[in-house]
Amino acid sequence: MNENPKRKRIMLISAYAIVVVAFLVTLGFAEHGQKSMPCTAVQVVIKDTMGHNFVEEQEIMELVNNKFGNLKGKPLSSINISLLEKIINTNPFIADAEVFSTIDGKINIEVKQRTPIVRIVNQKDESFYIDDQGVFMPLSSTYTARVTVANGFIFDTESERRVTVYDGEKRDTAIKLSRIDEIFHVADYIYRHEFWSAQIEQLYINVNGDIELIPRVGSQNIILGSSEGLEKKLNKLFLFYHEGLNKTGWNKYKTINLKYEGQVVCTKK
Repeated sequence: MNENPKRKRIMLISAYAIVVVAFLVTLGFAEHGQKSMPCTAVQVVIKDTMGHNFVEEQEIMELVNNKFGNLKGKPLSSINISLLEKIINTNPFIADAEVFSTIDGKINIEVKQRTPIVRIVNQKDESFYIDDQGVFMPLSSTYTARVTVANGFIFDTESERRVTVYDGEKRDTAIKLSRIDEIFHVADYIYRHEFWSAQIEQLYINVNGDIELIPRVGSQNIILGSSEGLEKKLNKLFLFYHEGLNKTGWNKYKTINLKYEGQVVCTKK
């Protein structure tokens, strides 16, 4: 009485096994066929939602052709996709590049550009960007990003390559940030907040090492000090703008000092 259910189960398992083997065989043939297939085209897609133009499609194509020659017509199996990806990622304006082949023989190159948030002008008159991941970027000869500028008593150089990026709540506050770290964290906060991005156009590091904010509206200097307690300081400034400057006028004060806990200290012109 139990033979029929057992036989049905065995037949069902056998059928599944046949389907799996057939699928694997077909996949193997397809993979073999794809590897022997010639490259039909190379497509470059620059994935960028921020409107930057550091990298052009033609520039990527020239890099590929210089290093590998014309890929079109070459067997896909002869194209070292991993090496191609690594070479494209050496471009200082590229955050990430992914290279892959498609079933119809195309080589797709998808590129994500870096997003600068601040332009540094140091004491040696060298200039470079820092992106949203804390990586240093050179200036471009063909494109200038409209970002906050930081200058003054800054001695860091582009060769240092990156800043230390912390999660604000997890950073050990006993560890003192370097000056370039401070600049990055202030610039990053400004970049990520629409109001401050529209309001602040420059960071200046004065002779005492304090960060000063230079606004687009008004002629006063805003002394921030360090990046410690940045959100609280800028919240104080926001309230002062709305409750103070809107009544007294934007050009009454020479300096607005946010360094002191719980208060805003102003110097009149």
